Amino acid sequence: MDNNIKIKIDEIVTEISKITDLRQKIDILDYMEQQSSYMLWQLQDEEHIDNDANNV
Repeated sequence: MDNNIKIKIDEIVTEISKITDLRQKIDILDYMEQQSSYMLWQLQDEEHIDNDANNV
């Protein structure tokens, strides 16, 4: 993993951990989970397309 990206992710996690409003923290983490799930779905879709193209 790119170290700069890891640092940015760690900074975001640290910032979120400082939030005292539990509801807000849950909302933020839910949003992060949704975004990461969508990105993972996109990558898996691209991987399937690449695999199909290579099998032709």
